[in-house]
Amino acid sequence: MTTIEERNRQILQMRMEGVSQPEVARRFKLSRSRIYLIERKDCADKSMAVRRDKLREEIRAADDPGKLWPVNDLVDAIGLVGVAKKRLLGHFEGTGKAQISLLELMDMCLCSPVKGPVEGSDFTMAPLLRVYGIGKKGFWSVVNGLTNMDLGKRCNQEWRERLAKVKQESGISGATPYSSEGR
Repeated sequence: MTTIEERNRQILQMRMEGVSQPEVARRFKLSRSRIYLIERKDCADKSMAVRRDKLREEIRAADDPGKLWPVNDLVDAIGLVGVAKKRLLGHFEGTGKAQISLLELMDMCLCSPVKGPVEGSDFTMAPLLRVYGIGKKGFWSVVNGLTNMDLGKRCNQEWRERLAKVKQESGISGATPYSSEGR
């Protein structure tokens, strides 16, 4: 059985070879509009990859953890999962912040004290986890995005120090949850 990803790869390959949309649709028993949507998504993915590479190069070249970046640019450069991106952008829009620094985003991954509903029930939680809808997958998407990206020498050092604290606070040794690289 062919996976959807493999099927879509075959569809895109056939279209690049010049096979007509109706013929591809017939072969895969899909509508022409579905073939169009697959092509459009592929084009958008390629465009985002180019944008991400350009933004990452700018961040690496700046190598300044305190430099302010447009929130959307920083989120795109990191390459967050869809829901995390949407929620993080919504959070910063709601707070009226159009720009943040890498340092600020890094610090959002570190635990800080939170007042509990009852006196003496205080606890610690990463500010990122307090963002509505981020959840564990979104949190680790940010952590892994920062970890898997070359931020520049100074920024990488800042992140490595914070990453050690994030792992310690989470009781993790080795790979972080949802990571593929085991950093």
